[in-house]
Amino acid sequence: MSKEKILYGVDATFEAVAKKATPKYKTTPGRLLSAGFMAGAFIAFGFILAIVAGCVAKYPPFAAGDTFNKALFKVLLGAVFPVGLIAVILAGADLWTGNVQFLSAAKAKRYADFKCVLYNWFGSYGGNFIGSIFLALLAVPLTGLFGHVGDPNIFGNTAVAIATGKVSKDILALFFLGIGCNWLVNVAIWQSARVQDGAGKILAIWFPIFAFVAIGFEHAIANMWVIPTGIIASNYAITWSQFFHNVVPVTFGNAVGGFLFVAFYYWYLSHPELSTNEIIKEIVDFFVVFIVFWIVAALIPAGIGIALDKALGKGAMYIVPLVLTLYYIVGAFVLYKNVETAA
Repeated sequence: MSKEKILYGVDATFEAVAKKATPKYKTTPGRLLSAGFMAGAFIAFGFILAIVAGCVAKYPPFAAGDTFNKALFKVLLGAVFPVGLIAVILAGADLWTGNVQFLSAAKAKRYADFKCVLYNWFGSYGGNFIGSIFLALLAVPLTGLFGHVGDPNIFGNTAVAIATGKVSKDILALFFLGIGCNWLVNVAIWQSARVQDGAGKILAIWFPIFAFVAIGFEHAIANMWVIPTGIIASNYAITWSQFFHNVVPVTFGNAVGGFLFVAFYYWYLSHPELSTNEIIKEIVDFFVVFIVFWIVAALIPAGIGIALDKALGKGAMYIVPLVLTLYYIVGAFVLYKNVETAA
């Protein structure tokens, strides 16, 4: 019987994706956090531009007689949002949602172990949060581009409306919306890895990201900008407790979408020799490392944020991101020490 052929030449792409992950867990915490910061900022820039473009559709209605074309708003939002991921891929930055694929591929190829994956995911996720918060501050109190605290302009009102919608969704719905989002985000990253020229990479990234935004899926890192912007612009009418109601399940969904429907799928296609036991082991390994990551990067920060929200009320508006920034910085250095020791 002849050896099974590998479909679509995916083995070469998967190998390249896995090897590209190696510097991502070997870099120092300062560089990882900085790259994560930049990715969070790039995604936020894309969201800021998307809101400016989307306001052509007058979202939300502001006065009697105003009309709101929801489909047009979503299409305009999606059409320009991809500039963020294009910058991440072409300029170079570390986005956690993309690292779900990169580090899962490296783990499947045995280039990275549990500690390497956990370190990169935690550091990039924390850096994304810090970069997103900085851009939220930039949009409202530092520049007034979206109005001022408690007095948002048309763009600020739109951000508040979007944030309100995001924190009002059911937890299970947020989980599945997170799956759909990172499925498409990682398809965009995968497609860009199979294209050599810059223009081709831009097009390969553009359309899946356009699709996820216009459809209405949920992206944890994008939400780290728009919900805090809503928190600040609304003068804490939206709270940090509500922020975590969204981000915690969306993070879980993003991880499942990026791993199961992209990283695992292409690993499976790339290796027709895999046994059932090996396939099951890789799925179990992913969920073990992810649950640990989810606890330390999402659930513990959620507990801190909710506790501060209950204790301080409106006073938590700036305290929560400050405390969590310190938490992510310290945590990245602690996890890096574990990686160094293992090496």
